[in-house]
Amino acid sequence: MTATPPRPSAGRLHLQQVFTLGLAVMFIVMGWAGIAEFSWWRQLGLVPQPWWHLVPLALMAGVMLLRIRKPVLALVLGVLCVVADLLIGFNLGILLCLSDLIYSFALRATARSVRITSVVSVVFSVAMLALALLPGGGLAFGVTVTLLSFSVLVMPLWWASEVRRGRPLWQEPDTHESLDRERHAALLREQEAQRRVAIDAERRQMASELHDVVSSQVSAIALTSGAVLHAEPDAQRDRKALETIRTTSVDALDQLGEMVRVLRSGAPDTAPLEHTDWNTVIARAESHGLTVSAEGTMPDDLSASTEHVVIRVLQESLTNALKHGDKTAQVHIDRGRRTLRLRVTSGLSDHPADAAMGSGTGVIAMQERVELVGGRMLAHQSSDDTWLVEVELPLKETSR
Repeated sequence: MTATPPRPSAGRLHLQQVFTLGLAVMFIVMGWAGIAEFSWWRQLGLVPQPWWHLVPLALMAGVMLLRIRKPVLALVLGVLCVVADLLIGFNLGILLCLSDLIYSFALRATARSVRITSVVSVVFSVAMLALALLPGGGLAFGVTVTLLSFSVLVMPLWWASEVRRGRPLWQEPDTHESLDRERHAALLREQEAQRRVAIDAERRQMASELHDVVSSQVSAIALTSGAVLHAEPDAQRDRKALETIRTTSVDALDQLGEMVRVLRSGAPDTAPLEHTDWNTVIARAESHGLTVSAEGTMPDDLSASTEHVVIRVLQESLTNALKHGDKTAQVHIDRGRRTLRLRVTSGLSDHPADAAMGSGTGVIAMQERVELVGGRMLAHQSSDDTWLVEVELPLKETSR
């Protein structure tokens, strides 16, 4: 089983970005952003102010929103923001933002792009140092620019390359083993959590299958046998009841055996059980004493999972009508352009056949099956004292 790392929240995803921008703003507020005496400002009759640095920094904040989805574009636009800021003066804060963009770029861009950027950054830094060593080159200024170049351009690329390799450079063997153990323990915890979730889902699925397979048949057997036991003896009627009980029990055993074979073989659990279709479910309910009025037919081109859900909802609804209703049910199925609608209405009885037989798991199982294929279900008592089950299923299957 492969562990999937949890997706970080939006706040945590942009935490580093917010922190870097906060430092940049602090540098400007504290007066650490310098103003350069460029001749064009005098020609324009303007005197640069430190707060001007907030303009390219605001543009940089918008650019940093692209650093995850568009790292290359974000880096190019970030360089332009830095150039615009340098036209005002020197601001260490915006250089920190550029360093963050370079790090994000080196993590997400292609290896070839990262190599080209690394070569350009190193060449630029070395060129600044070479110019500083030339006679009259301004040694102090050249060394400062070189150190800044290495810090802002080269170091983020180096750190990102180490992260991509998965092992920091010159890491001590014992530290490497300790970090491996931590990662292994975290992976095991994640796998164990996923295993428990998978087991719980499988248990719920097996419980739903067992309920669907035997609930209606066992309920019919109980209702038929109870009716015979509470009535006066009648040889012909009792014999017919016994035949119904035997047929129903054999059918239940066959379906239960089919389900066991599906579970043992690992076949998809959404496949409908053999010999169970729309007409069979209605005919079986009628043979158990339920009067069914059906309007519409189920389309033949439904997907296997959607057909399976329709059959199971119909089966459970008719079973509930037999157990708790007045032995009548109205079924209506209608196909729209994008959805399939099923409505089962049954009269409520003041004296259900056996109130103790209702556990509520059938409605829950129907709800879960409908939601699994992206549908909606509503089961409630209507104003005219009838029980109504309404299901709407998408014809184009969706997964959740």
